Amino acid sequence: MHNTFTIPNKTYLELDQPDIYRRFMQGYLQLLRSNLKQCKVMDQKGDLKEIRYSCGQDHDPRNPNWKPFQYLEQHCRKCGYDDMLARDIIEEHIGRRLECECELVGG
Repeated sequence: MHNTFTIPNKTYLELDQPDIYRRFMQGYLQLLRSNLKQCKVMDQKGDLKEIRYSCGQDHDPRNPNWKPFQYLEQHCRKCGYDDMLARDIIEEHIGRRLECECELVGG
């Protein structure tokens, strides 16, 4: 179990620094791309328009298979950060609330 007094402080202090935040997000986004389902979006001509990623689950709290921030929790544990605070910081940076982490990579 982590010390709730040191990790939040570490989370705020480190993720407030642009270089550390950028490295944290690069690692997190790579983790998402490696683990989420890749979906190809085609245009009307059948050409590839973009690639999105999805968790593959209905975003519904009643869905027992939906784990909306499982990879954030995993990445934060590796980095020694509080995942709930990291989520707040990410949402502040992107300017909106997230329902699921797959929304960060086009879910």
